[in-house]
Amino acid sequence: MAAKKKATAKPTVEEILNRDLPAAALKEMPHKQGMTAISPIYVTDRMNEAFGIGGWQFEPEVISDSDKMVIVRGVLTIPSINARIVQFGGNDNRDRGDAYKGAATDALTKCCSYLGVGAHVWRNNQPREAAAPAKPNRKKEFNHVAELEKALEKHEDAANKLLAEIGWIKTGQTFRDLDEKAAKEVLDRPSDFLAKALAA
Repeated sequence: MAAKKKATAKPTVEEILNRDLPAAALKEMPHKQGMTAISPIYVTDRMNEAFGIGGWQFEPEVISDSDKMVIVRGVLTIPSINARIVQFGGNDNRDRGDAYKGAATDALTKCCSYLGVGAHVWRNNQPREAAAPAKPNRKKEFNHVAELEKALEKHEDAANKLLAEIGWIKTGQTFRDLDEKAAKEVLDRPSDFLAKALAA
């Protein structure tokens, strides 16, 4: 008798939304150095995968149409999770049809980012690196931010206050918002970090 195949676990909606987009979905914006654009078709594909075709709706409304810029207010609704997200998008294309489309997709991409779609592009303040093909790494990647979280668990308030005072994080952020390089510096040389903090 043939052995039954083990059923693979179906990914959750959250896992689908937060999964990294493929490198083909990302490109550096030529007129905004350090910024990465996400191809809208990958955003809609990810939303369809998570909620099904017709399981989400997006309604754009033009709120400003000047010679320089079209601005759209977009409303994303997802009945199955009782979500309603409002964001604004803009586009300055001289072709008005393309400007309307561009502004709408800009608003949609921003709405979907609140659900985690493409969030990896902005994590660690390294958007351009997200677009580069991942290099094969046989060793498990060391997560300095996660390690720092363990180290500072009991001293979170003090650590956040210190990091804010020296300008490493902004108001409302925590040490978890440090990029890998900064987190590694704190972990590798805590005394040097403290000296730098006190001298700042």
